[in-house]
Amino acid sequence: MAIDYSKQAGQKITTKGNQKTCVNVESIMYIRCDDDMATIFLNDKSKVSEIKTLNEYEKILSDKGFIRISRDTIVNSKYITKVSTNADKRIVYLGEINLNVSRRRLKYLKKCLY
Repeated sequence: MAIDYSKQAGQKITTKGNQKTCVNVESIMYIRCDDDMATIFLNDKSKVSEIKTLNEYEKILSDKGFIRISRDTIVNSKYITKVSTNADKRIVYLGEINLNVSRRRLKYLKKCLY
């Protein structure tokens, strides 16, 4: 399954946290949610927070190369540098950032990447 990153070009999402912010989809490395509070981690090391569920972000971004890797995290597959698995750990690397992958989501992640 080839991922089409061209759908990210020029696309923006608007967040309505403490202040309204436009975020380039290409600059989003990953999104992590804690209950209904989403934190968007950008490639310039900054973050943006918003009250929105991960399901809402998944609907918006799944056709743009974003993959859900666990119950609380969606990653931009464009930034994945390595996937490591052993008997009890599954880790996706986004440069220096390491994120755990759920056992259930690993098969789909590999299918999307390889």
